[in-house]
Amino acid sequence: LEKSRARSIYQEITRQRIDPGLLQQGEEEDGADRPSSSRPSSHSLFSVKVAPIPALGTKRLELQFHQEVPYINSTGEFRLVLRPPSGEAPIASHFTVNIHLGDCKYEGMQSGIPLKSEQGRLYFTASNFRMDRDLQFRITPKTLSPLRMTAFRNPTGQMPEGLALAPWERPSEIPPEADGFFMLEAMPIGSQAKAGEKSSKRERHPPQTLAILFETSLSHRWDGLEAAYGHLVRFLGTLEPTDQFLLIPFDRLPVEDQLRPATPKELEEALNNLRQRPLAPGCSVARAIKMAKKTIANNESNTGRIFLLTSGADISTSKELREALGTTQLFTLFSGSQPKEALVNTSSGVIFSTSTEIEQDFFYRHLLAPEEQSVALDSTKDKNSIPFVVSGGDPKLRHIYPILTQPMETGALSGWIGRYGQPQSGLSVKLNSPLFNGGFHEIKTDFPVKALDAKDLPKRWARARADDLLARIELEGERRDWVDEVIALSKRYKFITPYTAFLAAPRSLLRPRRIQPGDPVLRVECDQGTRSAVALLPFGTKLNLLRRPGTNIWEGRFLAPVDFPDGRHAVRILIKDVSGATISEIKHFIMDGKAPDIKPTVPTVASPGEIIKIMANTDSDVVILTARIGNAPPVPLKWDNKDKCSIGYLRVPGNMSGKCEVFFEAVDGAKNRAFARSVLEVR
Repeated sequence: LEKSRARSIYQEITRQRIDPGLLQQGEEEDGADRPSSSRPSSHSLFSVKVAPIPALGTKRLELQFHQEVPYINSTGEFRLVLRPPSGEAPIASHFTVNIHLGDCKYEGMQSGIPLKSEQGRLYFTASNFRMDRDLQFRITPKTLSPLRMTAFRNPTGQMPEGLALAPWERPSEIPPEADGFFMLEAMPIGSQAKAGEKSSKRERHPPQTLAILFETSLSHRWDGLEAAYGHLVRFLGTLEPTDQFLLIPFDRLPVEDQLRPATPKELEEALNNLRQRPLAPGCSVARAIKMAKKTIANNESNTGRIFLLTSGADISTSKELREALGTTQLFTLFSGSQPKEALVNTSSGVIFSTSTEIEQDFFYRHLLAPEEQSVALDSTKDKNSIPFVVSGGDPKLRHIYPILTQPMETGALSGWIGRYGQPQSGLSVKLNSPLFNGGFHEIKTDFPVKALDAKDLPKRWARARADDLLARIELEGERRDWVDEVIALSKRYKFITPYTAFLAAPRSLLRPRRIQPGDPVLRVECDQGTRSAVALLPFGTKLNLLRRPGTNIWEGRFLAPVDFPDGRHAVRILIKDVSGATISEIKHFIMDGKAPDIKPTVPTVASPGEIIKIMANTDSDVVILTARIGNAPPVPLKWDNKDKCSIGYLRVPGNMSGKCEVFFEAVDGAKNRAFARSVLEVR
């Protein structure tokens, strides 16, 4: 749902204590006075709200998420954070982990849960398990391929399983997807021996000039501040005496300082000065960047780089940050849970509080790499330009986005995901890069008519497309078509964005109400200052609504024409307040005048006093389905997934014999009733 609507429904049904759950990105509350730059980015952690939870009660929570595992130095690392950043670790009464490995080998980590490996499966189970460590392990591919292509396309236009319909969606209302989806993966393969040497031996880097910006605002405290300080100590330990550094604490205003050599004495003095600085309100990254750039600009050896350690509370825009940076590279560590889109888009390298160890190593290696190996962020360059060439045909590629590790590096997995409109076979894909022998690598591949194995591609493409649109919105401002597309992608492919949220609630609260022909009631909840409310019905009737005493509910009854068609119809609501201002809104209702269809199945013969199983198939919008035999009380029938029908159990009265009728009654959401009968012989 759109986030504002999801929140309003959540708050309403929370007051009714009906057990809703809300999943959203970030924890902010929307408001008209909030600047767009304060909205959480697509990189924010998600939060879940569940209410009510009774005292000594339990709630079952199921979460499904998709996560790309980075491959760096020919090794991938997965991390699911279980250990809380602060406080006591929770204890799970029963804790079970089951992992299925695909085309890869398992490599354990001492810092993670001790998993057991068996025939491509990892597992762990324990009772009263203290979650004081993360689920963390590494994998290596069984086969290394410099270039690989995968695709998904369903000729029928249906999307993969797992993209379930929402309660109000109908399959007929979702347009078929004619395009196919593809992903090109590249992993320039280097020497395994060299990779091993790099991991075991510390690399020396050329002399660098570095400005380190450390946020000391009040929003950067507790576990976030401690995590940032730990990264700072780690980074300072990698510097050489030939390096020059500048440590600038900043909140609303930065602290001015001078460049100094990275000797042990100078490093310790800088850390002591930082520890003595009190936290203060406010946070301005742009001011700190301007001061750092002004200081390192006097260095003649190179332009220097900026390392920013922040909670992400700053609300500067990309335009402000780019103007402050110029051509200087910015590397950012986010210790908070809500990093801002502007800082992510402006940085040449980014790591988060949940990043894996190999991602952190990759980040610090690029931060200290020689100038020619560290790619500066060029705001004039199209980041979505296609780095590969397709020859032998035209599959009509479009909307291609870089994913995984960017830019390419030896032993790291990079990728590009996009859509194709014309299936073709026997094409060549050539990727130019100096990391390949000869400066390029080429493969023969197909853009198939039908390919159903890579079921993750549609959602991964939609996520990449939404991230690109969110970056444009942050840089250039909101446009209605961009926002609408982000919301549509989120709803269609089922993932959350800063504009949307998941709401878990009983279907009856989310499904649109159905109005039956006859004498339905239209109710509208208005503000307290409303003076009048009028409904303009689609068949030409003007209905004046009346306020219910003691409430803000305005209602009116109307008679729908007998020949008024079933389906979804619009009604315009005109609301006038005490100041004379008039507000017009379009609402929709569904007209349903068709009674349900019941197809019962009962045994042919039964004995007096016997409990018999009865079954029935009926319409999907039926909310009540009962059956009774003779004058006995009715019993409910409930849907059974195994038998794909509704099932109930009837007890045959002991005094009954001969041919008897079993009566079925069904009521749908619009209160339409239907009846059916079946004959049962009692012997």
